[in-house]
Amino acid sequence: MKTLLLAGAAVAAMTSAPMAADYAAPADVDVWSGYFVGIAGGYAFKDVDWDINDGGETGDFSSDDFIIGAYYGRNWQSGNFVFGLDSSFNYIGLDEDDDLGDLEAEADFLGLSRLKVGYAVDNTLFYAAGGIASTIFKVEDTATGEDDDDWAFGFTVGAGVEHKFSEHWSARIEYAYFNIESDELEYEAGPGSDVIEFDLEGHIVRGGVAYHF
Repeated sequence: MKTLLLAGAAVAAMTSAPMAADYAAPADVDVWSGYFVGIAGGYAFKDVDWDINDGGETGDFSSDDFIIGAYYGRNWQSGNFVFGLDSSFNYIGLDEDDDLGDLEAEADFLGLSRLKVGYAVDNTLFYAAGGIASTIFKVEDTATGEDDDDWAFGFTVGAGVEHKFSEHWSARIEYAYFNIESDELEYEAGPGSDVIEFDLEGHIVRGGVAYHF
């Protein structure tokens, strides 16, 4: 009987070893420190207020479009906390000429340069980000061909979740709000010179895939 018990114990030990190996924890894929670069796409909801000659004429229009772009940055991880720099360059295709008479307004791209702070749970990162939003506004008087353009800056805040599904690859989904106000853009309207200002506000929902170095 004693021999039978010892034999049973030996068989149990030998069969439990492979089972333990089958359920071993996977190799670490939750190390977020390092550089990354990715591509992203989504949808942007944009509202623009415009003001000609400091209140002489005002109005607004909306422009909702698909967006595409690239993002890149650097993460530093300390325990479960992750800090980083997260920037993106996005094509937003803002082009309006219906509500501005002879004027055409454009803002083709949106840049977001953000500081990021997050909390990692295994290989999933929950984060918030905020920083500077930028674009170039362009206005053209189609009647005269005169135009003007200039950089404009504002702010952005947002949040997202990113999942690292291998050592070098991750996928994310995020929301971002941005608000940008332009300086005065000068254009020629007939014999005089007029100026126009823009206030661009928007909401972005996008997903992306990145490679981590």
